[in-house]
Amino acid sequence: MAAVTDVTIAAGIPTVGTGTVATLSKFEKAASSGSPAASDVALAVTVRDINANGQATMAGSAPVVIASNQSAVPISSTPLTNFGAGEYETVAASQTAQALGATGATGDYISGILVIPATTSPGVVTLLDNATSIPVFVGGASSVSNLVPFFIPLGMISVSGAWKITTGANVSCIGIGNFT
Repeated sequence: MAAVTDVTIAAGIPTVGTGTVATLSKFEKAASSGSPAASDVALAVTVRDINANGQATMAGSAPVVIASNQSAVPISSTPLTNFGAGEYETVAASQTAQALGATGATGDYISGILVIPATTSPGVVTLLDNATSIPVFVGGASSVSNLVPFFIPLGMISVSGAWKITTGANVSCIGIGNFT
């Protein structure tokens, strides 16, 4: 197989950016091979955006960015301090608006809630962002088929005060996140 001696990119065609196309032309065989030069060949190559990790960005994807109105939330430089891991707070069955953390505050992060049913007909579990009610598990008659605890992923930052959990009868929880 003869070596390629010359590959040029057509003038005026950008080589970086989303969806740009570069045309490669003039594939020539080595003069020393004694073979005649190949005729011009066009080859389209799609160049994709490259992220900070040196990987191509998937088509139709977008990075997750915390809303600009959350920029005042202090984020620790220590890995996993604010996101994904952190503290936990247990909430017994039949509790009303139990705050997560000593006091709780705007900017607290909740990774998720581990729900622990005591019967196959556990009560409701409601998450509150201070006073805003967010039902996360409705419970009720035969709402679970067994007593295996299950995790509800959330990944949210409080916008109005302490995270609080209300539990119904026969269901307890563990709130996981970073709480004040």
